[in-house]
Amino acid sequence: MLVAGFLVSIPIWLTSTSEDKQHLAQSAATKMVEKNVGLLDLKPEEKEELRKMLKPELAGQKVDFEQTVWMKDIVQTIQPWVPDQNEAEAIARWVYVYGKHFNLSPELILGVISVESRFDHFAVSNVGAIGLMQVMPFWKKELGQPEDNLLEIETNIRYGCAILRHYIDRYKKLDRALGAYNGSLGRMKYPNKIYSHMKRFKATDFGI
Repeated sequence: MLVAGFLVSIPIWLTSTSEDKQHLAQSAATKMVEKNVGLLDLKPEEKEELRKMLKPELAGQKVDFEQTVWMKDIVQTIQPWVPDQNEAEAIARWVYVYGKHFNLSPELILGVISVESRFDHFAVSNVGAIGLMQVMPFWKKELGQPEDNLLEIETNIRYGCAILRHYIDRYKKLDRALGAYNGSLGRMKYPNKIYSHMKRFKATDFGI
């Protein structure tokens, strides 16, 4: 049986429980996503740069006035999806912090979050992508951060922004970077969807 482009033997499939079948399908789909994303062709210097970017050095940063004003506005904007005040503030804070850190516009980050998870930080896709920015767990494995919890708001946004920054640096064009992030490099459906969602969020003065 062909599942997401990978052959699963018929005897194994027929004798498997429903949970086993789900795991087999998810594993096969995950492998296809990994192949499409192109993680395996990361150069050693790219891996090293990503490891550096993923260090959580910003956790103790003080909140400045600009951030306070921006967060208040964004919290109100995302509360239809995130009714919990503390959770909405955490999302807004880390979008602001890592937007600055990775030189990404916050409306871009929010657009990705909106499309990928609808602001559900517990979201897990049928191929195993996790959290707000739907980060695939193989990024942890490849980059030597196995203890990181992608269900945590800060960790997930840090990973998602680092990966997106990596693809922007590699491909030099946002369309292609977004396609690579989604595993659909060269297609415009996903980038156009992100751009549409970005319009919901207030533009800011910093970013790419």
